[in-house]
Amino acid sequence: MDYNFVGYGSLLDHESLNKTIKDKKFKPVIVKGYKRVFDLFDTKDKKDVLNIIKSKNSWFNGVSFKINEEELKKLSIREDEYNIEEINVYDYKTKKKIGKALISVDFFFDIDKKNRMPSKDYFTMCRKAAYSISKDFGKTWDETTFLADGTKVSRWLKKHGEYGNLN
Repeated sequence: MDYNFVGYGSLLDHESLNKTIKDKKFKPVIVKGYKRVFDLFDTKDKKDVLNIIKSKNSWFNGVSFKINEEELKKLSIREDEYNIEEINVYDYKTKKKIGKALISVDFFFDIDKKNRMPSKDYFTMCRKAAYSISKDFGKTWDETTFLADGTKVSRWLKKHGEYGNLN
């Protein structure tokens, strides 16, 4: 059986994805009813990585790609701190519903309650990958991504320019 899977953080990056499964063709999508937020505490790095939380009036951009059963198992191992949920996805350009997909989400494990900083290497990898899809896609990533304290990344970058370098 084949599935559509949505990447919204490190899975936006082909090099990162290739460490787990063979490179995939990406389709830019919108996920409605969730907010992308740096609120998952990475115990190795002692910084935050991305997660999504349910949020009725929110949405964010990501990429959808097809996977098979074996690839789903590999992604489940990679995303071991997350649950795999089924969601609706919408075309990035037309905003029309295109079907169902699987996505990684964590509701309980290591949720940041102290509003830590994002992991710089992880943050820049995800952001650079978003901008590699298109400038518009990258700007949308900045506008639809939040820190644990609720600050929008596009606003936060004005005070943390060292995170904004895409080179």
